[in-house]
Amino acid sequence: MPKQKYITYFLSLLPLIFITFNSYYNSYIVNPFSYLITSSGFIALTLLIVVIIIPVINSLKYFLDRRILGLMTFFYTSIHLVIYLLDNNISFKYLISDALSLLYIQSGYLAFFLFLPLVFTSTIASKIRLKNDWFKIHKLIYIIIPLSFVHYYLIVKADYLIFVIYLFITSLILVFKKRLKRNE
Repeated sequence: MPKQKYITYFLSLLPLIFITFNSYYNSYIVNPFSYLITSSGFIALTLLIVVIIIPVINSLKYFLDRRILGLMTFFYTSIHLVIYLLDNNISFKYLISDALSLLYIQSGYLAFFLFLPLVFTSTIASKIRLKNDWFKIHKLIYIIIPLSFVHYYLIVKADYLIFVIYLFITSLILVFKKRLKRNE
C-alpha cells in the first residue's frame, strides 16, 4: 500500500477518534448525539472540500489518496446519517415526517443518495469499464457540494461564520479549478 493511502487513512480517522473521546470524556457536552451529529457533519463537509482541492494544489496528491479521501467522506456522511437515525430512535414515522417537511433534511438525504453512485464506482475496474461515463458520474460531486451547503445553512441558527468560511474556501477552489481547466 503506497504511503499516500496510509497517510490518508491516518488523517481521516483522527477526527473520528477525537470526537468519540470528546463526546465520552468532555463533561461540557450536554447532548452527545447532537455533538456527534454536528461534528460528523463538519468533518464530512471538510473532507468534501479537501477532495475537490487536491487537483488544485497538485502537491497534495503526493500525501493524500483522493479516492480513499472520497470514501472516507462518505464514511463520515454515513456516520452523520446513522447517528441522526439513532437520535430519532429509528422511528420511521418521525423520519418520514422530517423528510417530507424539512428542507434541510431533504437536501441532506438527496446529497447522501447522490453520493452512492460515486462510492459504487470508486474502483479502478469501474473507472476502466465506464470510461468517460465514470467522469460524468463523478461530476455529481458538484451537485453534492451545494446540497451539503444548503443542508448546513438551513441548520445554522445564529453563527454563520464557519458557514461563510467554508463557502468562501469552496468558491475559491471552484474558481481556481475553472481557471486551471481553461488553461489546459
